[in-house]
Amino acid sequence: MNALKRVARGERTTMIVIALVAAVALALAVGGFFMARTFLTSADSATTASKASSDSNGGMSGDSSSSSSSSPSETSQAPDTAPQSEVAAPTPEATASTMPPCEDGTSAPDGTCLHPASVQWLDDLLPDPSTVDRKDADAVCSAYVITNQTWDASRDVTDAFASIRASVYETPELQRKHTPTPELARGQGEFLPLVPNHSHTTVTIENIGVEGRESTRREGNKWVRLVSFTRSYADDSHEPVHELVFLTLVEQEDGTWAVGNAEWH
Repeated sequence: MNALKRVARGERTTMIVIALVAAVALALAVGGFFMARTFLTSADSATTASKASSDSNGGMSGDSSSSSSSSPSETSQAPDTAPQSEVAAPTPEATASTMPPCEDGTSAPDGTCLHPASVQWLDDLLPDPSTVDRKDADAVCSAYVITNQTWDASRDVTDAFASIRASVYETPELQRKHTPTPELARGQGEFLPLVPNHSHTTVTIENIGVEGRESTRREGNKWVRLVSFTRSYADDSHEPVHELVFLTLVEQEDGTWAVGNAEWH
């Protein structure tokens, strides 16, 4: 009897243990299920969030690239509406003339005004003053003597006309000393032979030097030059004339030379 009770009690105990084990197993199974579900849900959420973030970054990068690539184009296509500043052309400064206005005179090729208007420039007989190198003292001497001693009875009344033409190579002080009435000049003994044939003279420069010395006679801005020349008559109405002239050249502020005085011999 006691043995049966013990057996029965052992069986109940075994059943209870089995039931407890089953309950624990069931609890663990349920708990594991929910844990697994929670883990999977979290993983899905993380994956979704990562993908969304990647899409968002890609979209922003694309927008930025598109904006960056289109910006220069838009900038280059934008019209330049800024007003253009106009640079005013410099007003040429008036140059003071050493001669009276040329309204009642004749213009020489270099722009010098010759007075009176009856004085004409002899383009066919004289050197062009606009091409003479004024910084070359000898060139100035030569052009001056040729212009001063070339007379044309077909256009000149006296040799004073030639003196006025030669003023293009003179200083302003010497220019002002010329007569305003060259047709009334006296002492025309060497000019008159040209009148019957309306002929003219030609001039040949023989030498340009210094008063029988090799060294130059130069003081400050002045330079004395001795010029020897021959004046010939085109119609042979007069024998060729050999003469000398002492020219005092004065250097101007721009480095050019001008005749300040002439002594004819």
